[in-house]
Amino acid sequence: MEKNTLYEILEVSENASAEIIEKAYKVLAKKYHPDLQEESQKVNSENKMKQINEAYEVLGNPEKRKEYDMKLKKDREEEKLKNNIDINYNNDLNRQNECQNSYIYERERQMQENLNKQYENAYYNYLRSLRYKVKHKLTKQNIIDFIIVVGIMGIIIVGLWYIPFTRNWMINFYQSNPILKIIIDIIISIITGIFKGIWTFIKGIFT
Repeated sequence: MEKNTLYEILEVSENASAEIIEKAYKVLAKKYHPDLQEESQKVNSENKMKQINEAYEVLGNPEKRKEYDMKLKKDREEEKLKNNIDINYNNDLNRQNECQNSYIYERERQMQENLNKQYENAYYNYLRSLRYKVKHKLTKQNIIDFIIVVGIMGIIIVGLWYIPFTRNWMINFYQSNPILKIIIDIIISIITGIFKGIWTFIKGIFT
């Protein structure tokens, strides 16, 4: 598409009538006529007049103006389509870069965690070699892992309890081991006490 449209050269609207285009042409032709310019401006005015004449030659002719308008519309649509393609391409490229950066960041984070674990294990092993007692720091992840393991064991035990054969075996094993019986009774008492306390607390709120 042209840098300046023929309408812009004649300084008129694209919806201008034939009369307005003709009047604009006459005004500009008089304004930029080389004979009316100073010597230093003659070359520029000649170039300007050439553009004005070419623009009026097209826009002053209804058929040529119609063809030009169609070409102008087509060029603008192609330019718009090209810009949209460029925008979409840039957006896709930015998304790819973001995904790649996220992947690199996650990979570096995992590598750093592995290095930290390796360093920590090596440090603890070194302390053990010097006969130091090493106490592991209890972390949130350790607590979560413990709860998950206990939950899975509980589900397995409950599932086995509903199988007649394993239920009878568990009862016999429980009754034939006094120490185990005491431990299980203590655990059951603690759990029962906790649930009773929670139930009493909830009941006190709503009464």
